[in-house]
This record gives sequence, C-alpha cells and structure tokens, in this order.
Amino acid sequence: MRKLAFILSIFLIFTIPWEDAVTFAGSASITRYFGIITSIVWLVSVLFSGKLRRPHIFHLLAILFIVWNIASIFWTLALDETIQQIKTYLQLFVLIWIIWDLYNTLKALNNAMQAYILGAYVAIISTIHNYVIGREIKLYSGGRYAGTGNAVDLALILTLGIPIAWHLATSIDNQHKNKILRLINFAYLPAALVAILLTGTRMAIFAVIPAFVYVLGTSSRLKPTLRLPSLVALVGAMFWLEPLIPRSTFERLGTAGASIIAGDLGGRVNIWLQSLTFFYDHPIFGIGSGALSSNYGVGALAHNTFLSVLTEVGLLGFILFMCVLAVTIHQSIKQEKNYAFLWIAILTIWSIGVFTLTWEYRKATWLILTLIIVGANIKNKSLGNEDRPLISSINEAVMYP
Repeated sequence: MRKLAFILSIFLIFTIPWEDAVTFAGSASITRYFGIITSIVWLVSVLFSGKLRRPHIFHLLAILFIVWNIASIFWTLALDETIQQIKTYLQLFVLIWIIWDLYNTLKALNNAMQAYILGAYVAIISTIHNYVIGREIKLYSGGRYAGTGNAVDLALILTLGIPIAWHLATSIDNQHKNKILRLINFAYLPAALVAILLTGTRMAIFAVIPAFVYVLGTSSRLKPTLRLPSLVALVGAMFWLEPLIPRSTFERLGTAGASIIAGDLGGRVNIWLQSLTFFYDHPIFGIGSGALSSNYGVGALAHNTFLSVLTEVGLLGFILFMCVLAVTIHQSIKQEKNYAFLWIAILTIWSIGVFTLTWEYRKATWLILTLIIVGANIKNKSLGNEDRPLISSINEAVMYP
C-alpha cells in the first residue's frame, strides 16, 4: 500500500502545475481528485503499518498557522469564504504530510522534482497550443496566452521549474536510461521561457533573473567539453524562438519600468492600500482567512502573499507564516552546497513572484516548501541511501526528531 501511495503521490505532484487546466463539477480540479485518492491510500497504509514519520518543527508551525486560520472563523467578516479557505489549508496540510512521510530518500526527492517538470510541460504545451490557434486570454488585452488558469500564476509556476530542470539535467548520471530525461530537462529551459513570454507577465522579467543566475552559477557541473556547446544551444534556441513571440507581448513587457515608476503595478497598488486600511482596523486578529476577496473586504485578491496573510489573519498569523518561511530558509541553507544553491534560488524566485500574487494557499507553494524540508532531512545525499527510519508507532507521532 505504501508503494501505491507513493506512485499516486507522484501523479499528484505531476498535476499541480496544470491543475487549473482541467476542472470538473463544482470547479474541482483534477489535482483535488488525485489528492483525495492518494490521501485515502496513504492513510490506509499508515493504519496497516502503524508507522508514521516523525514530524519536523516545520510541521508544528504549519499546524499552528492553520489552527490560527481556523480560529479566525470566530471573528471573520466573511464566514463562507473563511470556511472555504480553511478547507483548502486542511487539504494542503495532508499534502505536505504525505510528501514528508513518503519521500525520505534522494531518489524519491528527484522523482518528485521530475514529476513537477513533466507536469509543467503540460502547461507549456497547452500555452503554445493556445498561441498557435490564436486563443488569447479574454481577461487581458491582446497578445497574452496561458494554457492553465491565470497567466501570472502560470508564469511563476514555470519559472520555479527552471532551476529544478537544470539541477536534474546536470546531476542525473550519464547512463543510457537517463539520456531522455536529461534531454527533456535541458529542453525545459527554452520551452519554459517561450511559454513565460507568451503569458505577457511583467513579474516574470524579475523572477527569471535568479533562475538564470543559478543556471550560470552551476554551469561548472557540465563537462568542460559540453559547457560552450550547451550555452550556444540554449542561446541559439532562444534566438530561434524569439520571432514566434507576438510583438504586442514584448511591448507589454516593456511597460514594466513605466508601471513601477507610476506606482500603479497594474492596479495592484490601489488594492494594497485598501488592504492596509483593513489591517489598520484589525491589526492583531485580521479580518478572517479568505475574507479579503469577499464583498466585505476589498472584493479582490490582495495580489501580494505577505500583505494577504497580514490583513486576513493579523500580526499573529503573519508571524506564524514568517516562522514557517524562516525555518524553510534555514533548512535550505544548512544543506550541502549544490542543494543549498538550488533551494535558495527557488525561494528567491518564489519571493519575487508572490510579491504580486496571493499564493499562501497554493499547492505549488507548500509543495516547494515541503521538498526543501525533505531535502534537508535526507542524511546521506546518495542514490543508494536507505529510507530514513520511521517512528515505531502512531502514538509517537508527537515526538520530534
């Protein structure tokens, strides 16, 4: 059962980058259904084995943050939205616990990262397909395309995959069975960049910077004879693909500087100011989880993860959320150099991206944070590493490593 739960979790991670592309009755995504099935199988495996991996301080803080969101039901300005947000957080906690319990070797961690890249390819192909058939995003002016959900969300999802794909491509051994995966991961960089440009997302201009700093900074992993050809191939691919990008997209991206100077940021600054007004009125407890986007709040998402948390669950909730991030940052830094550089690059990309996005309840956020914790707690970073021992009984689950 545990092996089946692991396989299902791989498919679950695979669906996260394109979860908004396929929805069913009640706007439920394919990821939600995979999550339910995976959760049931995993729970059965835990009950039969009586074993559960010891929680990390990260999980304690995540629980406290979720409990505080649940507690906001007593003072929220929008009860329905708060209840919906609480359900989301509870589902996310199950997700991070499943990954923590099942992924305890480097091989498992690499499988999770590879599943994310393959899932991101679905979003890339869908975006390029929409461009080819001329299906623009109706919510925006011309020249913007997205294969899944919101264009800005998609741009960040794909950008997060750039360091992951490069890491996998440059760290996977040269055995014949891995050559296809290496090619897929190398090809992800130009493919993702094209899709990101097609979204016309100005935030991506800044988010891709740490991604390519990471690529350039780790190019020494390649054999000396492959470094120059690889660089030429990547640059050549970008120049070859550049004519495919609509001119209107480049024109929109070129307005990024003017938008910043004007202090507008696509209307986000006005939303931020309105959100701060609610925070000033409810500084300690906030207005309730998920309430900001309701008719009793701003009526729209905050478009800033940190401000969203601060406004909805107040200073206390914000401190808990920042503690979760602080532990994650510490866990990334404490890893060996290759992995520390990878996770720091990803956290930097995430931080830049969520400055204009409300991502505190997004699966991609908690997946990335959990993978960092998983990576930091693999004692021996080698493919032959044995599974880390699980605790001997569920009764010991409250004990820490």
